[in-house]
Order: sequence, then structure tokens, then C-alpha cells
Amino acid sequence: MKYVILAIKAVALVLLVLLYVGELDISLLFAGMKYRYRTAMEYYADVVAGIAIFLLLLDFVQFTVVWFYRRRHRIRGEDNFIVGIGQIYSIVLVTGLALGLLSLFRIDVRAVLTSLSIIFAGLVLLTKDYIANMINGMIMTFSGELSIGDNVRIGQHRGKIVDITLQNIHLVNDDDDVIYIPNNVVMLTDIVNYTKREIKRTSIDFEIDLKYLVTVEELEQKLIETLKPFQDLIKENSYYLRVAEVNRGSVTMKFQYILKEPNKELERAIRRKTVRRLVEIISGREKFVDQIPELPDDFPGHA
Repeated sequence: MKYVILAIKAVALVLLVLLYVGELDISLLFAGMKYRYRTAMEYYADVVAGIAIFLLLLDFVQFTVVWFYRRRHRIRGEDNFIVGIGQIYSIVLVTGLALGLLSLFRIDVRAVLTSLSIIFAGLVLLTKDYIANMINGMIMTFSGELSIGDNVRIGQHRGKIVDITLQNIHLVNDDDDVIYIPNNVVMLTDIVNYTKREIKRTSIDFEIDLKYLVTVEELEQKLIETLKPFQDLIKENSYYLRVAEVNRGSVTMKFQYILKEPNKELERAIRRKTVRRLVEIISGREKFVDQIPELPDDFPGHA
């Protein structure tokens, strides 16, 4: 069906080009009109034909570039290059349509730009953030540093990139919330790309009160035992409970492991099971700590 539509567009393009260069005569359609109306209709027909030729050529260029790129790199979905071509297509399309409409109403584009230069300068100042967002979006799209499908942390947000537009990066976090982050913010924020690193280590961050922690090794062993149902999917000896930060009354830790094959759903299942086990451990020790009686005020050495 796609190629049938493409063939129809090709035929339409040929007919429009013949009309535009004068090889296809449609003056008989306007023969019954008065001269001034006939002249106006012929002008409008030429302008509309020119706009249609521009749209069809632009569509063919985009299709051809994407088709050759997919065939060369054997890509079925979308990647940064295809998204970037789509963004360029949108910009050129809007610009071309704007110029075409001005021509349709017989407005001299050069005269408009000259007479409204002050207004355009003001518009540039008002839309500078929008323009900067577009430029940053194009830079990120073609740089390859961030790609659709990457698992990243941008500032305080962590998730999977599902789309990169001219204005925002669309991020889906572990709660399936869609987060829209402006491109300007992304360019000025520290980014961690977990997908680009050679070792795909998964990390579960948590904080535990010191009074509920016996030893790091004991807690690590309990978490490893919790993940025994997934041991065939996790690389052997890749478990590691790392102390990230020691605070006055608590410790920030990272429980890390390496999956044999990257799997977002499996990561969620492991994270869910690990977090629930942590809650059980902390809850059990909290009850134990609460049962310890406090020292009386007159106990020797008690302040």
C-alpha cells in the first residue's frame, strides 16, 4: 500500500511539473471567464502547482534518504538520524508553506522582510528560548550521545528515552510516568547514560538507618538470597553492595548486578522484589530495636 501511494504521488508530481512549465495546458478550464479573472486564476494555478511540487519533492527527498539509511544500516524502527531528518523536514515544510502563502497573495517576501525587520527582531528576542530549544534538539539528535531507547539519568529523573523532539526529550520512568524535559535543560544538566557503558550494570539505590544495619556483608548476602529466582538471568559473581555515602545517622547504598541480557521488565521485577525485601528487613529490625528498653536516668554512665 505504501508503494501504491508513492506511485500515485510520482504521477501527480509529473503532471504538476508539466503544468508548471506550460507543457500541460488547462487554459480551457478558464475560457468562459472574463480576462481579469482568467489571468488571476492562471496565476493562482501556477502558484498552487509550485507549492504542490515543493511538498511532493520534499516528501520524496525525506522518503529516499530514510529508505537508503534503513537499508544500509538494516534498521526497522527509528533512531536519532531518522528523527533528525523528520525534524529538518518539519522546519523546511513550515518555511516553504509560509513563503508559498505569501506568494499566493502576491506579497513580495523581500519587501515584507525589509519593512518588518524591527518586528522580526522583536520576535527573535521573544522566541529565543524556543529557537535555542530547536537548535539544541538538532544537536542532540545528530550527536549520538543520546538515542531513543537509552536508559539515562537527567538531573533527578531516570528512565528510558522514548522520543526526542525539537522542544523536549520524552522520558518514561519506572512508574511509567512520561516526563518532558526541555532541550535547554538537558544541555545544561549532567547526564548519565547507562546504555552507552560497556558493562550494563543495574543499580538499586537506597538509604538505610545505621541502627537497622548489622554489617554490609550480612545485608548483601540477604539481598543475594532474595534474587535466587533470577540467578539464571544474572551473571554469576556480579552482585555487589556498595556504600555510596555515609551520613550521620544513615548510609546510602547501591546494590548492583549485571543481567546476561538487557531487559527493562526484568529490571523492574528485580527492583520490586529487592525493595520489598529491604522493607521486610528494616521493618523486622525496627520492631527489634523498639523492644530494647531505654536506660534509666540513674544508670551509671548514662547522661
